[in-house]
Amino acid sequence: MAHTKLKICVVVGGVGWSLLLVYVMSSLNWGPGDTKDSHTRSLHFKQAENIPLARAAKSHVLIGELIEASKNNKNNTNRAAGQGQVTSPQQVNHIHQLNNTIKLEYQSQVNIVISGDGDTLLGVIAVMNSALINTKTPLHFYITLPKEIIPDFRLWVKKSKLQEVTYTVKPHPPQLPKGKPHFAKVYLLSIFPKLEGRFVYLPPDVIIQGDISELAGVTLMSKSLGAFADDCHSSTRHRQGSSAWPLYAGHLNLHHPKLRSRGIKPAACTFDTDVFVADTRKWRTANVTDQLIAWVNTSTSENLFGANPEVDPSEAAMLIVMYKHTSPLPHLWHLSGLGMSPGAGYSKEYVKAAKLLRWDGHFKPWGRRSAFSDVWYHYTLPDPLNKYRPKKIYT
Repeated sequence: MAHTKLKICVVVGGVGWSLLLVYVMSSLNWGPGDTKDSHTRSLHFKQAENIPLARAAKSHVLIGELIEASKNNKNNTNRAAGQGQVTSPQQVNHIHQLNNTIKLEYQSQVNIVISGDGDTLLGVIAVMNSALINTKTPLHFYITLPKEIIPDFRLWVKKSKLQEVTYTVKPHPPQLPKGKPHFAKVYLLSIFPKLEGRFVYLPPDVIIQGDISELAGVTLMSKSLGAFADDCHSSTRHRQGSSAWPLYAGHLNLHHPKLRSRGIKPAACTFDTDVFVADTRKWRTANVTDQLIAWVNTSTSENLFGANPEVDPSEAAMLIVMYKHTSPLPHLWHLSGLGMSPGAGYSKEYVKAAKLLRWDGHFKPWGRRSAFSDVWYHYTLPDPLNKYRPKKIYT
């Protein structure tokens, strides 16, 4: 009986102490897990001989640490669940070997694919220069351009600080629409059949401010065909003024029989198809290039598009083939929307912290007045032929 009473007293005392702690924390505007300055407060209360509050502060630190540990454990569990349950030492060794192989690849050389044309050749050169300046790892650029401007590109590289870079340049395939260099991602592996392993695909309207080997090494989940920036979390889409565009229902005609059979959810978030990281081994295994070409060809004769007027066949094809097969890009590796208007949409501090800047939209830094164009001009290199010159516009 005495034993039982003792247990009850212990339980009641514990509950009472917990309630007191919650009351003290709420009175002092402390949130659970908010351990910042708790050590300082504990010392302060102790020096003031307020022992109960000192103990409360100390307990708050311990609770915060327990909560943080619980979060970390949960995150680790979720990551493990997302990657599949590993049940044997052989599977563990295989995963380690694959991860080490990929890590060695992007540490020894980063493959960068860029497609441009006469209007964007200034941008292609600036992308190359910015990646070269900010990356210690050797780079191999895979450039595809209209056949007639390849001699200009070669001379530009030869007569500039890019002369030592390793690059492969190939002409656009005949089926690539004129004035739409971004279609090259559809025919990528047919343009560069010798491209192997990880690669980073970039448009010519970006600048690299970080070490691009970090981007090349982004985690690609087992079923993922590439890492992309999610449109639902993109500030670009919000500035465009429509919350419908980031959804599959706005990009694709999901009532089309060929799309209805694929089970695409209308409210699923789309992703930006112009900046991504992928692996040629996965693309070849999944026959990605042939799938993309087939959907582009289908879109010429059948209505596959939704209400968004900016969607084109290459983007639609990517969204269809990559549905539920993407991994996320880190936010700082895709700061977009700088070309949506001539005004700045971000703070200077945020732009400085970002590792990839993109001037998507009509206001390209080489064509007209645009936000943070001074960052882009920092990486430009003069054209020895004086044929390709940025148009500086001041108002």
